[in-house]
Amino acid sequence: MSLWSRRVRIRRLRAGDAALWRDLRLEALANHPEAYGSTHDDWAGRPLADFADRLESGTIFGAFVGTALVGSTALDADGPGQGGVTAVYVQAPYRGRNIARRLLKAASKAAKQQGMTRLVLSVAEGNDAARRFYYAAGFRDVGGEPRALARNGKLLEVSRMQKDL
Repeated sequence: MSLWSRRVRIRRLRAGDAALWRDLRLEALANHPEAYGSTHDDWAGRPLADFADRLESGTIFGAFVGTALVGSTALDADGPGQGGVTAVYVQAPYRGRNIARRLLKAASKAAKQQGMTRLVLSVAEGNDAARRFYYAAGFRDVGGEPRALARNGKLLEVSRMQKDL
């Protein structure tokens, strides 16, 4: 493990992390609205308690450099034996340092511990970097949903990907 990798800690987020996660989540939605099913406006007006509740009710992992939350991803049940990976985000200065890979690894481990045998996720058209990342992580395309995501007056196709655990 590189010196850089040892500086990054991955752990499950809890209610006490709500303020950090709110800021990161809103940044992700503002900077990359085409990549998420939710919008910045969906989340911006919510009270901090909503973020804390989401952290306690779901399985959300955070990547920390020191005390700074620089990335996160969520794992949710998505059908029998299936986990949905959502809201993957790493701040721009920290990309290319295997943080997203480590977040995905933590989600995969949690999915197995919860008895899940498959991970699924969706990727919007045009998000080629995410698609390459998921292919490298062992995901494969299993179909698309045309005109499934509306962003900036444009309807985008969303590809569904999966990986058996």
